[in-house]
Amino acid sequence: MIPFKKALKLVLDNSGEPEVEEISIDRAIGHVLAFDVHSDIDMPPFNRSAMDGFAISGDDLRHELLEEIVAGDARETRVKPGIACPIMTGAIVPEGADRIVIVEESVIEDSILYLEKVPPEGANICWQGEDIKKGQLVLEHGTRLSQQHMGIAAMAGRGIMPVFRKPRIAVVTTGTEIVPPTWIPSPGQVRNANLPLITTQLSMSGFPAAVSAHSADDPGSLSASFKQFLSCSDVLIVAGGVSRGTRDFVPSVLESLGVRIHFRMVAQKPGKPLTFGSSAAGNPVFGLPGNPVSVMVSIEEYVLPLLRKRSGFKGYHKRAYHGEITSDYRKKPGRLNFIRVIAYREGNSWKLHHPDSSGSGDLMSTVNVNALAIVGSDQLNILAGETLPFHFFSSTAGELAFS
Repeated sequence: MIPFKKALKLVLDNSGEPEVEEISIDRAIGHVLAFDVHSDIDMPPFNRSAMDGFAISGDDLRHELLEEIVAGDARETRVKPGIACPIMTGAIVPEGADRIVIVEESVIEDSILYLEKVPPEGANICWQGEDIKKGQLVLEHGTRLSQQHMGIAAMAGRGIMPVFRKPRIAVVTTGTEIVPPTWIPSPGQVRNANLPLITTQLSMSGFPAAVSAHSADDPGSLSASFKQFLSCSDVLIVAGGVSRGTRDFVPSVLESLGVRIHFRMVAQKPGKPLTFGSSAAGNPVFGLPGNPVSVMVSIEEYVLPLLRKRSGFKGYHKRAYHGEITSDYRKKPGRLNFIRVIAYREGNSWKLHHPDSSGSGDLMSTVNVNALAIVGSDQLNILAGETLPFHFFSSTAGELAFS
């Protein structure tokens, strides 16, 4: 049994290298940019009106009106003092104009524009290149792409984006006693909660599984599933069958298929019988404990950091906070504990509420939790009001900062 930090280091050291691919801009959100992006034009590409109004030159109060300039109109128009052009937002500012008078500050009588006051020079004009110059760096490699980055990339002339490829993930749940969610379980059977739990947890964190299946607890079925998925995936995640029981065949079957096991037990709770290895091709293989809470914690603490590293993230650990636990917590020595908590703000500090739980199979205790607090292996009794480190689940909205 190895400590958590050593186990996590082994996982990250054997994550595999990110690979670069080019994908269309409409599919690139959530990926990490592999190369810098520079603009191929000035932005704005021309002197552009920021308002609906009138383009004028100088500070005269009376102007004769020319034909209106609309957005997209490329006609060459020129104004001089005493002459004004009606203009729409986004239209090209005519030659000679040095300011835009907004509609609300003007009066028109008999095709003559009258002004009570004149705005300062440059008012309401977006000058060519004032946002971005041609050739300027607009997106730096290593950026995790969001919706605003997509807009910037499009403005810079990019329809195809060079990104780090997200790994192809295969998920296998195991257990002869496991039946689909829509079945009525017979005596001794339970419904498969792990498969939707895993696939949705991955998807909500930006890593949808490519393929998934369920296998009975016998070496032949397990071997067939693992062999198929090892050949078509970059990361294999197996849930169940990794402990030391007589029907826990997963580690031995993986080894028979050329998987090198790096560890089989971690000094943590929940998730002690966590298994991790590398396939013959060097791809990561996880064997997660079968209890749903152990599955959820193992994905959060091991699988997602690996997927972020494999996908080119600059940082792949969730940002750590500190909060006061609201009730006493007792544990046995020797294992690091991940406590599922509801983290909330009260005044200037974080509070951590630990819901009652009957163990690592009690998925109902996680219904409202949004974070995991960490109690070190050498800590025993935690009293209400003491401070613990914690981090939010990766799927928690707005908590996208990594270190």
